[in-house]
Amino acid sequence: MAQVENELPVHLMHGKPQKKSRGYYYVTPDGRQKYRTREENYQQNRSPKQKWHTASFVWAHQQITLLWQDPQQRKQIEADWKQAMRLTPDGKRYPDPKGWRFAMLQMQWKEEHPYEAWYADYLQNITETADRKTAAADTSDYMLRQQIDILSARLEDLRARLNH
Repeated sequence: MAQVENELPVHLMHGKPQKKSRGYYYVTPDGRQKYRTREENYQQNRSPKQKWHTASFVWAHQQITLLWQDPQQRKQIEADWKQAMRLTPDGKRYPDPKGWRFAMLQMQWKEEHPYEAWYADYLQNITETADRKTAAADTSDYMLRQQIDILSARLEDLRARLNH
């Protein structure tokens, strides 16, 4: 943190001065202005469930963009929205047809890709990536240790099955 000297409260800044700035300004409770740099990682997907929701959002966004460009499709969406009385099947009310159709597209994607099946594919993809990285010539120690942990867990599971 850097101490920024400003005498007049008019000159106190809040937030980022520019879009590409690495940090932001803030004012402490005692009235002093400070500047803090931080890595903006708050929008990263953290859990598989969040990644599943994000995948539905991305697909719905692509579809609604294509549908909304066509005037005939737009009229059809507006008619469907009015017929559904602005409600989605889960009972949420949408004031505009585009938002309603977007929510319907997200539901459609989630029905076509149930979480359990998507999660199995997700784990398979992670395993393949880890195998590919450990088979490479420049494998990191972290990836080797992670593979050892995974294989040890599989070995324990197989031994438990054998004992039963």
